[in-house]
Amino acid sequence: MERIILEVDDKVAKAWRAASTKKKKEISIAVEAQVSKQLMKDSVEDYIQFLEELRERMAERGLTQEILDDILKND
Repeated sequence: MERIILEVDDKVAKAWRAASTKKKKEISIAVEAQVSKQLMKDSVEDYIQFLEELRERMAERGLTQEILDDILKND
């Protein structure tokens, strides 16, 4: 895993710092998926491979389909 820096407005940065570790992980997953979708949209194969790798990593960290559905339902 590699880190990148994204610029956000002050309110978002403050909310991020105040968020729980669980919430930060949920947001990180969603952001990574969106960034990947935008950057890999020309290569369906690369995007599908990324999604498979992401699914495996998240399963290793305990993110089940039930938890993911709950996250998506709350948005």
